Amino acid sequence: MKKDRRKAINAKLIGESKTSPGYFKYQFTILELDGTTNVMPAYGKDMEDALERLVWVERTEKRPFNVVVISALVTIIIVPTIIGALTNNPFWVLSALGLATLYGVVMVRVDKYFNKK
Repeated sequence: MKKDRRKAINAKLIGESKTSPGYFKYQFTILELDGTTNVMPAYGKDMEDALERLVWVERTEKRPFNVVVISALVTIIIVPTIIGALTNNPFWVLSALGLATLYGVVMVRVDKYFNKK
């Protein structure tokens, strides 16, 4: 089964970039999942490079906000620690440390994925 995806249905070379020699400006028409179309500009050394840069910019713009990440990390640490203090059981404190470590490892992997060259 193929997953529905956005598609570039048209690409047009606009001209050379005025600020970066060796790069060209392209205009891509993107067909959205709901059937609408968007025209988006992109720059690259060739059309494939411009499309790759456009996809990369959109992928990195979808990163979670730092506020969400920090609040989730605080919740993972604070809630089990409070439960551990109330129940006088060290398991909850250890689980908080384990969850924080796991969360940190996942966030490092996600950050490496988005920041790869």
